[in-house]
Amino acid sequence: MTNNFLTTIRSLKLIEGCKAAQIYAFSSAGGASTSGSGDGAGKPLPPPQPRSLSVRSASVCYPHAPSTSGAFVADSPLPCGLPVAAALEPALDACLRPVDHVKALAASFRRMSSAEAEGDGPLRRVPGAARAMVEDDGDVETNDLWFVIGEEEVACERSCIAALSKPLNTLLYGGFAEAQRDRIDFTRDGITPCGMRAVSAYSRHGRLDDFSTDTILELLAFSNKFCCEGLKSACDNKLATMVSGVEDALSLVDLGLEEAAHLLVAACLQAFLRELPKSLSNPDVARLLCSPDGRERLDIAGNASFALYYFLSSVAMEEDIRSNTTVMLLERLCESAERPWQKQLALHQFGCVMLERGEFKDAQGWFEDAIAEGHMYSLAGVARSKFKRGHKYSAYKMMNSIMEDYEPAGWMYQERSLYCVGKEKMADLHIATELDPTLIFPYKYRAVVFLEEDMVESAVAEISKVLGFKLVTDCLELRAWFYLALEEYEAAVRDIRAILTLDPSYMMFHGKVHGEQLIEILRGYVQQWDMADCWMQLYDRWSEVDDIGSLAVVQQMLTREPGNSSLRLNCQKAAMRSLRFARNCSAHEHERLVYEGWILYDTGHRDEALAKAEQSIKIQRSFEAFFLKAYALGDSSLDTESSLSVVQLLEHANSCASDNLRKGQAYNNMGSIYVDCDLLDEAAECYNIALNIKHTRAHQGLARVHYLKNRKKAAYGEMSELIKVAKDSASAYEKRSEYGERDEARGDLNMATLLDPTRTYPYRYRAAVLMDESKEDEAIGELSQAIAFRADLQLLHLRAAFFDSMGDNANTLRDCEAALCLDPTHGDTLELYRKASTKAEPQS
Repeated sequence: MTNNFLTTIRSLKLIEGCKAAQIYAFSSAGGASTSGSGDGAGKPLPPPQPRSLSVRSASVCYPHAPSTSGAFVADSPLPCGLPVAAALEPALDACLRPVDHVKALAASFRRMSSAEAEGDGPLRRVPGAARAMVEDDGDVETNDLWFVIGEEEVACERSCIAALSKPLNTLLYGGFAEAQRDRIDFTRDGITPCGMRAVSAYSRHGRLDDFSTDTILELLAFSNKFCCEGLKSACDNKLATMVSGVEDALSLVDLGLEEAAHLLVAACLQAFLRELPKSLSNPDVARLLCSPDGRERLDIAGNASFALYYFLSSVAMEEDIRSNTTVMLLERLCESAERPWQKQLALHQFGCVMLERGEFKDAQGWFEDAIAEGHMYSLAGVARSKFKRGHKYSAYKMMNSIMEDYEPAGWMYQERSLYCVGKEKMADLHIATELDPTLIFPYKYRAVVFLEEDMVESAVAEISKVLGFKLVTDCLELRAWFYLALEEYEAAVRDIRAILTLDPSYMMFHGKVHGEQLIEILRGYVQQWDMADCWMQLYDRWSEVDDIGSLAVVQQMLTREPGNSSLRLNCQKAAMRSLRFARNCSAHEHERLVYEGWILYDTGHRDEALAKAEQSIKIQRSFEAFFLKAYALGDSSLDTESSLSVVQLLEHANSCASDNLRKGQAYNNMGSIYVDCDLLDEAAECYNIALNIKHTRAHQGLARVHYLKNRKKAAYGEMSELIKVAKDSASAYEKRSEYGERDEARGDLNMATLLDPTRTYPYRYRAAVLMDESKEDEAIGELSQAIAFRADLQLLHLRAAFFDSMGDNANTLRDCEAALCLDPTHGDTLELYRKASTKAEPQS
């Protein structure tokens, strides 16, 4: 089933849409403000008033304010002036970035292959209970041993107690005096009579009945003292199931660590992780996760790992990269790093954090340590640190040196552009975009330069290039800023609302104004909609394949009705947030079940999601419940009969009360299933129904039907109808290329690349055409251009095949290894790799 949105917006392709980077990456040293008195400390920013700041009057925020012309009205409500190109700076990537990523992928594949050959198989299972203890068959319990604890005696069966562990067996049947006694004093052995009765019951029946938490903790301590592995495993499992939240975890984690109860500690950690980043603000949680003593305790218990601290530090960096918590977690990450790549990553991330904190000398030291471990990208960090310390020419020379020693990459030119000016700077940024069109900074810089030159429309067009293929919040913010300068308030508010859909806490204009606050400021400049208007606008935006416009309407609807069941996004972070909020606001059980089902579905629990949908349907039939069930069933490979049962579910959905927007979604999905079942007439009928209710995306499905009926020209025409509406859709041009002649296909794919340079199919198509024309070097160059910024499996496989046809065995092997690192099971690449390896053996 095609991946469309659940009820309205499931099919938005919001690539990295949840990133909340601000426009400016000022360091704390250069951007932090100091106050002459403490009178205003801690007070919230008062809401700016409409038209209280002009473009000119606000420009005092910047050392060089841009000139203004008729395009900038003096009473425009810009609360913080206009952006300045000189203030823009790209953040360093806080991740591993090999200078030659294809070579690095190939080396990684060889390391994995060597590890498998040396017998490093899967991790051994954690041992469970050593054996089943004693079954119940109605036998009368026999008591031949009593443990005396204070004034009480606990009756036991000697053989059952002895079976718990080797030490107890030796105590009761070995050469000790206790072996000859029927009463043994356990008063000083740290267990209560209640706890010993529980030990006796477990020894007889092999299970933990409804014992209290305190009793199970006693059993855990007893099992450690007498090496009762089966009892310990049972207690560990039982306690782990008792952890339902952070409070439970805090009450049990210390005992789990003391008793080395790995499952219990893991369950406690899971509870802390589920509540991130909020849980890190709890001092007790932070003490365990962030402190050296906490890491040592986790390590002794076997629960500390590089992966744990990498995850924690990543969350902390996203939440507040400058915080002390982030620094402490990175210290623990460095302590946990053992392999070279782990050390490279931890040291480089530490450098990035120190850079953001304005501690430039320390940042340079961390980056240099990362370089010493082999991470060459950290040279960019050293250069940036030197630049921040006032050594601009030294930074420039360092980047020149990198570009002489290695194959130039887009990020190298981007970084060097920071250390030069004028035409040289613009030339570097132009080359950076040519080599890696996914880099955002060059677009932003050029856009702001256009703004400074009073070419605001050109500024909007430049930043819109990014938003055509990558929905990034800071680019939306920048474009909103431009629209405000043009007094196009409707467009500005649209972009602000889209930002808030992706990140409700986003602060605009140097983090000084919340998006909701700015919308309120602009309230008098834009048309106000009620809920009915919102539905009509959403319907129109969806029909026009306007993703940003759809997001903006969604934000307004969620503001009015936070628990609205019809609003779901394909941006995971935003979707989870809205789903959880809607679940908590649910007034009816059947609605709550649907939300829980989608949460489960989106986190990979398909069967559980299906069960929730069925429970909801039993309570009340609804479009949402049937649609969820159809998605859950249709997500796996189905035979024709099963596929048609999914169609029936969608028909049931459409028989329930709903709106045309969602009905169109259902009909479109039905058409897709019919095509897969080779029922083309039925598919065409569904697509036409969808189109009649303005589900524009159905043009693509109908084009496929035409093509399968050998009506290629009609298919091309159908896609042309879609492009009339979605003229900026790279996927529409790419799809139409399949139905046109070669020259038409080339034109469409060139347009697709212009609109979205991250799509790989156009590069593969052009390379194949060049190879057919015996232009081998040009074909390799076309693929290499894309691989330079996106190491895609299909690109690597195709280039490997080209190298193989050219007799270049070494490069064939390298590309195959890189591809297999991404997918070790890819059949065509495996076959090509075996072939190339066979050729290489005689040469070796």
